[in-house]
Amino acid sequence: MKTAVIIAEYNPFHNGHAYHIEQTRRLGATHVAVVMSGNFVQRGEPAFLEKHIRAEAALLAGADLVLELPLPFACAPAQRFAQGAVALADSLGCADLLSFGSECGDVARLQQAAALSETPAFRQALREALGRGHSYAAAQQQALHNLGEGEAAALLENPNDTLALEYIRALAQRESPLQPVAVQRRFAAHDAPEGTDTFASASALRRKAATGGAMALKQYVPETCFPFYQKAAEQGNSLDTARADLVMLSVLRSLPPEAFQHLPDSSEGVENRLYHAVQAAASTQELLTLAKTRRYTHARLRRLMVAACLGIPQELAGAGPAYLRVLGANGRGRELLSAAKGRATLPLSPSLAQLRALGGTTARFAELEARSTGLYNLMLHTPRPAGTDYTTPAVWQTGSCAPDNTLPF
Repeated sequence: MKTAVIIAEYNPFHNGHAYHIEQTRRLGATHVAVVMSGNFVQRGEPAFLEKHIRAEAALLAGADLVLELPLPFACAPAQRFAQGAVALADSLGCADLLSFGSECGDVARLQQAAALSETPAFRQALREALGRGHSYAAAQQQALHNLGEGEAAALLENPNDTLALEYIRALAQRESPLQPVAVQRRFAAHDAPEGTDTFASASALRRKAATGGAMALKQYVPETCFPFYQKAAEQGNSLDTARADLVMLSVLRSLPPEAFQHLPDSSEGVENRLYHAVQAAASTQELLTLAKTRRYTHARLRRLMVAACLGIPQELAGAGPAYLRVLGANGRGRELLSAAKGRATLPLSPSLAQLRALGGTTARFAELEARSTGLYNLMLHTPRPAGTDYTTPAVWQTGSCAPDNTLPF
């Protein structure tokens, strides 16, 4: 058994994701586990489809096991997103590879750039660039340029390479035994507005689905997934963006000023700017426009907005993941779970209710996840009640889960 872990959002799962899994298997992986964001994603938005639907699509198209990346890491800047996801991959206890997409496809180049970013000279140059008002991403590029590392700086122009650098840094910081492997991104660029005949970026597919429904996805997603997406659309289980906008703004307007004071990754009075923008804006897009500064990009402000809306506390964002929650598995995934028995360094379960029952920080993570899902359920075309995160079973593609939803070992 040789296990690779992929960190993903699958928002939605498409042909490019299937290609990544296929290439990962060609690199020697017999089993593929995925650490996947839940109902809110890294750019500070609710997911296009509910997490169990996205997990099942991944299993239908090549993944073996899907684990949930907890909210404080899923809706976070690249550094914390990577640290949380790598910590989960490492904690599984039976993984060998960390496979990621990359524009350059060269792990040695990425490792060299990651090593540069850990030097005292880089940190000093980064502080100086941040002091001049640059966003964090722009400040990193500027710091590398100032050190004469133009080639490394060029990598940060590519979103997948930027994230790959954070994965490699997180592996090094943890002294993880996982070996990083890069699959070169092909066919459609990240966030490209259009794609090829059969490949398009996830952001392009979300736009297509918003105007053309599930049929607009057909040529860009695996054949096994398309009927599944059609069914989800028919049942109203996809995001209603107008409803989501109203739900989020309604919650934000109800919050007192102090709710904006200790948000993860906030500083320099942006909390006051965000609070006043919430009171003045008639939409979340207008809110972002009113609150934007040179340093605070729209993506960063969206994450702050979601953190305030969902009540993500700073202390949980600063902690490590508290558990491994299984969203779904097939037969090979069950083999992985059996291999993880006795090796996993975090509690492992498909049941959020069981994880909450462990108490302490684990319960706080579980309660936050359930609360965020309750709000997300109001954003769907067919709204659902709260509490479903405690009752929705994991997706078992072969056989059935035990009556008490415990793992089969």
